[in-house]
Amino acid sequence: MPKTESYSFNLQKDSVRYYLEESKKQVYSDFKAAKKSLVKAEAIAKKSKDPNLIADVAHNYAASYYIVGTYDVALQKFMEALSLYEETDNKLGIAKCLIGQGLIQQGIGRNKEAIKLFQKANTIIKELNDTVLESKVYLNIGISQIELKEIDDSYDNFHKSLKLAVQNKDSNMEHLSQNRLGNLHYLRNDLDSSVYYYKKVLDASQANQWEKSFANTGLSEVYIKKGDYKKAEEYGLKGFEAAKNTQAKWDIARAAEILSIAYKNDHNYELAFKYLAICKSYNDSLFNDAKLKEINLLQLKRKEAENEKLVAKNEAAQHKLKNTRLFSVSVILFMLYLLTIIYQYTKNNKVREKLYSELELKNQDIESQQMLITAQNHNLSELNQTKNKLFSILSHDLRSPIASIQQVLGLLREGEISSEELKVLAEHLITQVDSTSIMLNNILHWSMTQLDGAKINKEDIDLEKMVKDSIAGLNLMAKAKEIKFIHTNSEKDTVVDADKGHVQIILNNLLSNAIKFTPIAGTIEIRYSEDGTFIHMHINDSGKGISQAKIEEILNFDKRVVSEKGTGFEEGTGLGLLLVKQFLSDNNGQLDIVHHQEGGTEFIASLPKAKYF
Repeated sequence: MPKTESYSFNLQKDSVRYYLEESKKQVYSDFKAAKKSLVKAEAIAKKSKDPNLIADVAHNYAASYYIVGTYDVALQKFMEALSLYEETDNKLGIAKCLIGQGLIQQGIGRNKEAIKLFQKANTIIKELNDTVLESKVYLNIGISQIELKEIDDSYDNFHKSLKLAVQNKDSNMEHLSQNRLGNLHYLRNDLDSSVYYYKKVLDASQANQWEKSFANTGLSEVYIKKGDYKKAEEYGLKGFEAAKNTQAKWDIARAAEILSIAYKNDHNYELAFKYLAICKSYNDSLFNDAKLKEINLLQLKRKEAENEKLVAKNEAAQHKLKNTRLFSVSVILFMLYLLTIIYQYTKNNKVREKLYSELELKNQDIESQQMLITAQNHNLSELNQTKNKLFSILSHDLRSPIASIQQVLGLLREGEISSEELKVLAEHLITQVDSTSIMLNNILHWSMTQLDGAKINKEDIDLEKMVKDSIAGLNLMAKAKEIKFIHTNSEKDTVVDADKGHVQIILNNLLSNAIKFTPIAGTIEIRYSEDGTFIHMHINDSGKGISQAKIEEILNFDKRVVSEKGTGFEEGTGLGLLLVKQFLSDNNGQLDIVHHQEGGTEFIASLPKAKYF
């Protein structure tokens, strides 16, 4: 960056920082002035086009709106700042925005969710070793724990916050922690300790209007419990005026509520109702903002309308109370007010439950749709694999008989076959074509079952008989190499539980493979064994055998292996053994391969015994 540009950016940065600091000082006493400072900071930050400066302004906007209780705008600004901080991986900014979101959750009564956000922020803060921000997190966790009635845990966190604030010489956090400890001791009924902490805040010269409002209102609450209603009114009024100066809705509502209680206990019912009405007005405002935030969180496009009928009743009740001094009337109105609050609370709970129920139903519908789509995708994938498998099987197993027919037709065309030789070849070709036709029918039958999603039609099959049929079908191929089959009959039943089409393909491929790698005038031995679960078919050729590395490749990889040339230079596709492995697996069987030192390779195909044999 050139020097002139660098100087200009640093000037913009310093200007933004200046206005942000001004807004922080002003927000507790004059929100409008604070907002003007933020507007100036925003204009300079946008001109700089620096995402971190723009994010800092958005974060300060959010914090200011949170202080005055405008939660919906605060949330919007926190999210805006978070997005910018994440773009630049600004961990400190991310942590601050997580704290801000936690404060909004806290403001709408979702304290468990708030604590999770605070703890997530604290993980980042501890990595950054930022004890100033860590102090704030402990304070906010403690506040939520009070709402959840976890008093002992909140006490520990407030003291952690206070200790770090003193260590950091952070007077603002020190006053906030002291205020919360004052409130906690009040809840524990330790009134003298409560007064001690509140007065430490009021005696501090640096305490701002917000902190003084909380302390004065807290003292008013303490003196109500002590029975000194005049002092309660005195401190309550101070707290109320300080809260009004900060324009903080929550603090105004709190101060008004406590003042109302003090005046009621002092039998000044007119002022009691006046401050109750103020409390209600600000609580309604806070509720509407909180509800809007909650709806935004759930991503629903609804807004809660104001209850005009309730407002009219409250105004009528206030007018009636101001125009009568009768004690009985004031009591009745007060009871009506309490009943209205209960009604409103019940109504709001029902609305909230309805929204949660609707969201739950929508979530369940989305999950159902996702499961349906996943199942459909899985079925489509299986159907596609079945299609590819079918074409591969047909192209592989039709290749040999078609090649034989082509050779005979070629010899006929060249006139190299005598009529006697043609008769012999014709008989052999008829046998091979018949065998291929049977095999093709089996494959087509099998493929039709696959169209419904790879179904397997298991039945009781005599394995020994099927082996004999397969040997007959491959007899021509074996005779061409003068290969002899030695088929040792089993002394026991060889009935297996499997898909007949699958078994036919398994036998054709294993026997064809044995012929391919058996030398001229060699032998292929076939025998059977069994155990408690399987019938084992052993096919042992007299070839030179395959290497252990090739055996590992065949057994451990679910893909086509590179086919080697046979002893008669036969070509292969490499698909046969893949089909054998897959169909054995589909029928709960298994394949083993043994290399013998004296020569030859033994293929062992195992299939489950039939249930009733």
